[in-house]
Amino acid sequence: MTPRSLFNVILKIFGLLFLKNIVIILGLLTASFSFFTQPGSFDPKVAYGNGILGTIFNLLALIAYCFIIYLLLLRTNYIIDKLKLDQGFNQEEFSFHFSTHLVLTIAIILIGGLILINSIPDFFEDVFSYFLRKYYGSETGFPYNTYIVLSAIKTILGFLIIGERKRIIGFIENKRTKKTDY
Repeated sequence: MTPRSLFNVILKIFGLLFLKNIVIILGLLTASFSFFTQPGSFDPKVAYGNGILGTIFNLLALIAYCFIIYLLLLRTNYIIDKLKLDQGFNQEEFSFHFSTHLVLTIAIILIGGLILINSIPDFFEDVFSYFLRKYYGSETGFPYNTYIVLSAIKTILGFLIIGERKRIIGFIENKRTKKTDY
């Protein structure tokens, strides 16, 4: 394995970790959109602090994350060339041998597992809180079922990432082989 291919794998793993964080940003974005459904949400004093500012920051974070993921997953050779990561090594090749496919498979399973580890307890906590609020009548007007739907989507996404890892890896590797990175 050459230093270039090692850095290629490392950058792709970082890109997959950033992809995991998009799930969190999408959750924050949907939560900030839910403020707009509240009565008086378009009152400038209320909306500026709760909905509009949060939505703008979350959209900017989502755009930044998408750009970083694009660079880390699809333009890794560009990053390696610009940062000169593969230069300055005494050896042309490293002595350990493993395939990019294996490393990406392990990374995707770990990322899907991390999403599941975080989202399953959140889902049960949100369902429990929802029923407690219904039972004790402490509805404050905020749609708490949004959190239930969001944590359910995160859980489903974690299962899909683990289950569809072959397609994800195929997509990443096809983009790597079809596209010549500049």
